Amino acid sequence: MSRSGTRTWPSTDASGAHPPRPRCTRRRWLAALLLASLPELASGAGAPIQIAVIVGPQTRLTNISMADLQRVFGAEVVTDDDGTRLLPINHPPRTADRAAFDRLVLGRDPDAVGRFWIDRRIRGGSGPPRTVDNVQALRRAVSGLPGAISYLRTSLLTHDVQAIRVNGKLPGEPGYPLEYQP
Repeated sequence: MSRSGTRTWPSTDASGAHPPRPRCTRRRWLAALLLASLPELASGAGAPIQIAVIVGPQTRLTNISMADLQRVFGAEVVTDDDGTRLLPINHPPRTADRAAFDRLVLGRDPDAVGRFWIDRRIRGGSGPPRTVDNVQALRRAVSGLPGAISYLRTSLLTHDVQAIRVNGKLPGEPGYPLEYQP
């Protein structure tokens, strides 16, 4: 024991071997992990995630209705106040944000969205919005293409894109419509 009354562990014993140290067993570790996650499990997943609709800095669009957003991402022609056609850019299929956006805006799950685009192709309609592989490419495309519009988690917003209002609400304001539970 040390002078403070706590036990100190010598680096080696008289024979030169390291003495056994107290160990946290796998069961204790798992039990501690489970106890630490109980509050989160009881309250559901985590905090809600808000998805910001974004445009490039050159775009004068500051607000879009859910109906127009649905039309844009449903391959209908929608223009901003300057007459610039809005060009939708999507996340890859089956990602959490894409699935949530499709559910919130288009009212469809990933399978229904896939069937919608197949049916549209069969009937000679236009194809789905362009898809990018990652968030960095999405931000570059939106900031560089006039009329480009997309969506990002608010935690991923940067200075090269700007969030616009949806139905008159910005992310973080009460009643913002693009929010989901992970």
